[in-house]
Amino acid sequence: MKQTLQMKTPHLFAIKVLDKLPGLFKPRRYLYHCVRCKWSFVVNDGRRGALRPIPENGTPLTRDEVVARGATFAAGPCPAMRRVMEAHLPRNGSNGHVPANAEGSNLVLGSHRQTH
Repeated sequence: MKQTLQMKTPHLFAIKVLDKLPGLFKPRRYLYHCVRCKWSFVVNDGRRGALRPIPENGTPLTRDEVVARGATFAAGPCPAMRRVMEAHLPRNGSNGHVPANAEGSNLVLGSHRQTH
């Protein structure tokens, strides 16, 4: 299921061209901003192919957060869409709830015998 979520929920990026770093063969930098989850990434920052996640509130990201966000860049899952997809996952009951007697009940369906 996790793989299905990742394939169906990529980021939706708005891309802005940034200034070029000084140097003869330096690549052009781009700012990728996901309009769904509000995460931002700078691509080609310092060298070609480099990816740097940008914190949305100005506080530095931890190493684990940088790695986790970087892993979602190309194919997702976008955190905003993950919440939406999880909200729409099928549930056990017809109305979305698990019946109270579904777990641990000894009820035998189709049995009409009564014990006195």
